[in-house]
Formats: sequence, structure tokens, C-alpha cells
Amino acid sequence: MELARTLRALWKRRRLVGLGAVVAAILAFLSVYTVSLFPPQATSRTNVFATASTQILIDTPNSAFADISDELLPLETRASVFARFLASPAAVTLIAEEAGVPADAIEAQGPYDLNLPVIQQEPTAEKRSTQIIGEGAVYRLRFDNNPVLPIVAVFAQAPTKEEALNLANAVPRALGTYVLRLQAQQHTPAAKRVVVRKLGEATGGVVNEGANIQIAALVFFVVLGIWCLLLVPGQTIVRGWREAGLEEAAGSGGGGGGGPGRKRGRDGAVGSAAAERDRGPQ
Repeated sequence: MELARTLRALWKRRRLVGLGAVVAAILAFLSVYTVSLFPPQATSRTNVFATASTQILIDTPNSAFADISDELLPLETRASVFARFLASPAAVTLIAEEAGVPADAIEAQGPYDLNLPVIQQEPTAEKRSTQIIGEGAVYRLRFDNNPVLPIVAVFAQAPTKEEALNLANAVPRALGTYVLRLQAQQHTPAAKRVVVRKLGEATGGVVNEGANIQIAALVFFVVLGIWCLLLVPGQTIVRGWREAGLEEAAGSGGGGGGGPGRKRGRDGAVGSAAAERDRGPQ
């Protein structure tokens, strides 16, 4: 019964409900987008991004994995060195050229040595200042390596899936180009050269996909619900105010009709008492 009354009340004020829907839609849009007038554009507020990953194998020309006589320890050491080198500005510049993005838009971090004490794992003031500057970067790279395997893991982050895949795939190409260039400059014999092999194409996807729609829908229904809840008590208050005003007006009108009559009755009684006093005892 109460639900039917509520719906009836809302239907009577359907124009105000429609106005509330417009207000809720505007607030829902502003909850997920930042609007600027100059230039006119809408920027997403939510942290929607894409990630991708790939792996790099540090190998020998004849592949140490196919020959048990080859030792993996030198390759493991080089993999650790390469993982740290890839986070350097020189490597970031090469990666940016391969990916076709500005170098200053990339923030890169090398692997953490879990065997070090915690105080040494924490970034220094200089490194932390660089990280703070890079927190606004559009693209991010993280490199890691297994100390017992000659493999470098690459993790990339970008606004879209295509950009993340492109950035992750650019790392092996950049490292391979740098190593080949260094070997050519040093005239390293072919049998002693390090080979950079990419272990398959990068894979990835979008993180927080659909977050804007979910947040906007939640804000819309919450605002519209509150608006409708305020309309029903508001109608009750207005109706009660009007009824109180009508009752007050009716009461004032009735009191005004009986007031003079009662006054005349009191005046007559006072006059009779005065006449009796004037006559005195007979």
C-alpha cells in the first residue's frame, strides 16, 4: 500500500522526477570524467589502463639449453646485468625509439634484490625523486629476473592494450640492437657472442575495463534514489503546510463571528448590574 502511494506521488510529480534524472545523469558523467572548457575535452578520472608482459632469454649462438656442456652461470649473470641496464636512461631511450613514443613519457624500474636487507632495498632520496617524477608517466616498464635462470621478465603498462603490447615487444628489440651494436664495435667473435632471444610475443589486456560505466551507473541510481526520496516527504510537508494554513484561516473566520456576540452579552450583563445599584434598596 505504501509503495503504491509512493509511486502515485512520484507519478504526480513526474516532471520533477525527470529533472532529477537529468541532474543524476550530469553528476554521473562528472564522477568519471573531468571536463575542461579550454580546450573543450573530457578526461577520464578512473585509473583504466592496460598491461602486457614478455620474457627475454639470454643465450649463446648455439643455445646453451641444447648443449649440456655450456654453463648457464655466465648467462645468468648477464641476465641480471641486462635487467638493471634496461631501467637506465640510455636503454629507455632505445626502447622509446623502438616503440615510437617519447622517452620522457616512460618510467622504468629494475629488479629488486630480495637477498639484500630491507634498508638497502628501499629507494634512495635521488631514486625516490625520480620515481615521484615518473608517477605521472604515461608508460611504465618493470624488469625482473630469476637469479638461477638467464631470463629477463618484462612488464609494460600503457593506456591501451595495443600500446602496452607494442611497448613490451619493443624491449627485446631494443636490447638486441644495443648488444649487436656493442659486439660489432668490439669485434666480438661470433662463437662468443651473447644472443638475445624473445620468448614469444607479448600478451596482455585491459585492467579495470568497464569501471567508468559501473561508477557512473552507481552514482546515477544513488542520486536519483535520493532525489525521489526527498520528493515524497517534500510533498507531504507542502500538503501539511497548506492544510494548516486553511485550518488557521477557517478558525480565524469562526472566531470573528462569535466574538462580537459574546462581547455584547457581557456588556448587557454589566449594564443591568449598574442599574440595580442605582435604584438601591426600596
